[in-house]
Amino acid sequence: MLTDVRAPKSDLHHSSLRVFSLCLIAIILSTADQSLFSYAIPGIQSEFDIDLTVIGYMLSASFFVASFAVVVIGVLADRLGRKKLLVVSLGLSALFVGCHSLVNSLVLLTALRILGFALGAGLYLVASTMVIETASDKYRGLVAGILQIGYPLGFALSAAVITPFIDTYGWRSAFLPAFVVLLCSPLMYLLLPESARYENASRAINPKQDQDFFFTLKALMTDFRRPLILCFLGSFAVSLAIGGTSYFLPTYLVEEFGYSLSEAGKTVGRSYAIGAVGYLLASSVGQFVMTRRDTLIIWVLLGGACFSYTVWQAEPNATLLIGLGITIMFLYGSEAVRMPMIGELFPTPYRATATAVAGSLAVTIAWLIAPLVLPMGIDAYGWSFSLTVFGIMPLFLSAVIFLFVPNRPSSIAIE
Repeated sequence: MLTDVRAPKSDLHHSSLRVFSLCLIAIILSTADQSLFSYAIPGIQSEFDIDLTVIGYMLSASFFVASFAVVVIGVLADRLGRKKLLVVSLGLSALFVGCHSLVNSLVLLTALRILGFALGAGLYLVASTMVIETASDKYRGLVAGILQIGYPLGFALSAAVITPFIDTYGWRSAFLPAFVVLLCSPLMYLLLPESARYENASRAINPKQDQDFFFTLKALMTDFRRPLILCFLGSFAVSLAIGGTSYFLPTYLVEEFGYSLSEAGKTVGRSYAIGAVGYLLASSVGQFVMTRRDTLIIWVLLGGACFSYTVWQAEPNATLLIGLGITIMFLYGSEAVRMPMIGELFPTPYRATATAVAGSLAVTIAWLIAPLVLPMGIDAYGWSFSLTVFGIMPLFLSAVIFLFVPNRPSSIAIE
């Protein structure tokens, strides 16, 4: 086992507000970057004469590489520090996303998509780990949950800013804002402090960790196997539902309801704005009303119920917007308690690696599979059936899995 050393309380809380604010900004910017691709899909299909199945292959290839990248980034964050990995992931990801606008080859576009997404996927697990380690025990879950609001804000930001430009200047214009994010990376490095809890724990690091790159992975599978596997399976099921909708939601509105791309972008943006409430509500309930595990179970069950209504009953009017917004509120709101719950189950020297495996790796594998199977299901059986099988049903399955995860009090001190 690695020895864990608690950071002095004054050190832990002195920079917590700055860490939270900068990590939130990083997630908003990174999410906005990553979501740009979804709005460019119709234009990419038209220019390169490809169907949705090929787009699915491109997305799945990105998640395949990211599934390895997030584990490596998690291990490196436990070895080299949280700050370095967060800034490097943000900067390089933005560079590769921005370069989408400069290529005329589908092969190069796919390569850039893979590199940009793989690096961006590791950013969140590092940001979440930093916030968990710097927040006070009393408000840790609330703060870590509010951090998740960066996802819908990032999606809403890209929808509001990008879709008008795509209609006027074409799909390549969607990726130009990524260069602005690249320019923000050096400033992020100057302003962001390292996790005091990590710095104290790293002084007592086991020498074997320096000799064996995968020492923490081996230790996790020895000492924390059951919670690691359960969290992985539950996260995979939830993420299969989210991954099956996030990238294809604009296309779904265009093909199923006859929206223009601009109208679809506005509807998606408004839905994510409504969904942002779910992060605040879930994190508050998980901190002050019940445990994070129980909140997570309730949220995915309600998300599944709302998703069912939206897919099978909603019409292309206000009911569709409200249905999508409430569905996103519960689906993404579940992330507000899932990731803090995972982080609290493991001690500091293991935390980034455990979050990478039980959280981010599960997400990337699910998002790898979803873009492959969903288009195939859509072509064969239509949107409603496919969204039910790959979106609604996994949510109910995840609730069952999370029942077996250790149920810890919300204000318990972390190691």
